[in-house]
Amino acid sequence: MKTRFLPSIIAMAVTMAATSALAEEANYQSFDAHVHGEVAASLAQDGERVLIELTAPGHDVVGFEHHPKNAADQQTLEDAYALLRDGEKRFQLAEAANCQLAETKVTSSFNDYDEHHGHEEHHGHDEHHGHDEHHDHDEHHGHDEHHGHDEHHGHDEHDHGNHNTLSANYQFVCKNPQAFTELKTDWFSLFPNTETIKIQAFTNDKVWVDTLNRAKSHIQW
Repeated sequence: MKTRFLPSIIAMAVTMAATSALAEEANYQSFDAHVHGEVAASLAQDGERVLIELTAPGHDVVGFEHHPKNAADQQTLEDAYALLRDGEKRFQLAEAANCQLAETKVTSSFNDYDEHHGHEEHHGHDEHHGHDEHHDHDEHHGHDEHHGHDEHHGHDEHDHGNHNTLSANYQFVCKNPQAFTELKTDWFSLFPNTETIKIQAFTNDKVWVDTLNRAKSHIQW
């Protein structure tokens, strides 16, 4: 039977955290923050199901945040997607809990930008072509307008590219959920640009925050 992601569980965890122990963590960065070297993660347990959601700056995962400029950049991005999809290796849940990865979803704003950018380029070309056919006298003026649009679009591209992120959602199903009391990750060995992973967690009997780093990639509770 196929399981489905339950984003409401993550939302519930965040809401409860805001009204309980996590409210005391005033310095905790939210998912909206974009800080190089810092990955934001949420962990939520709902009975036998465990969901882990994380968002990382592109710089942390692939070493850049601009739109891929060449085949090498694109390959680096594809390699990163492959690593992120391998959730059972990125996050190892307590062995005694006997958890299996049921579903994975990896997304990034690199892809969103690629689709949008391609559409805008095509649309701009059609406009310019039509203008050349019907307004020869104003051709130079039209070109200046088009060039100005390109400069503005280039500025938008630069701004957007500086904030690209990658996100991953993992859902595990555990045969012994009561034994889910620890978590390990190999994230820091694969993505050395990351300095910390800040986790806000909501399990069956506990709510807390924690921070992982190179020296602390294994937590227990």
